[in-house]
Formats: sequence, C-alpha cells, structure tokens
Amino acid sequence: MSATDVLGWVGAVGVLVAYGLLTIGRWQSSTLPYQATNAVCAGALLVWAISIRGWQSALLNAVWMLVGIVGIVRALRSSAAPEPHVGD
Repeated sequence: MSATDVLGWVGAVGVLVAYGLLTIGRWQSSTLPYQATNAVCAGALLVWAISIRGWQSALLNAVWMLVGIVGIVRALRSSAAPEPHVGD
C-alpha cells in the first residue's frame, strides 16, 4: 500500500468518524474539532484522488476542504469574541 493510499484511508475514516460524531450529537457543526477534522481529512482525500487521477473526487474534496477552512475561521472568530456583559 502506498503512502497516498494510506492518506486516502485515513481521510475516509476521518470524514466518516466526524460525520458520525455530528450525527449522534457528540460534536456540533460549528465547532473547531468538527471543521478541522473535515478540512484535514478532505485534504488527505484530495491528495489521494489526485494521485489516482480521480478528478471528480478531487474536485469534491477540494471544495469540502475549503468549506472546512471557512468553518475553521468562523469557529476561531466566534471563540475569540468577547462575552457580552449582561446587567451593567
């Protein structure tokens, strides 16, 4: 098994685990762990898809990775936002 095959398997399992944890309510879609897992694993699948010249899968995973990156940025911004003061 080649290094890109290993990346492909790790990416596939990671995306499935993230989706499973989201589905059973252990993760929320707006959180950093979910978005980071999706982005990193989609990146791994992208490398694998390019290595086998699977352009449809490469396109899908490139878009999925970009969506994850946007999610990471949003999660980081929301965690850095100051807590609102109530009752001052």
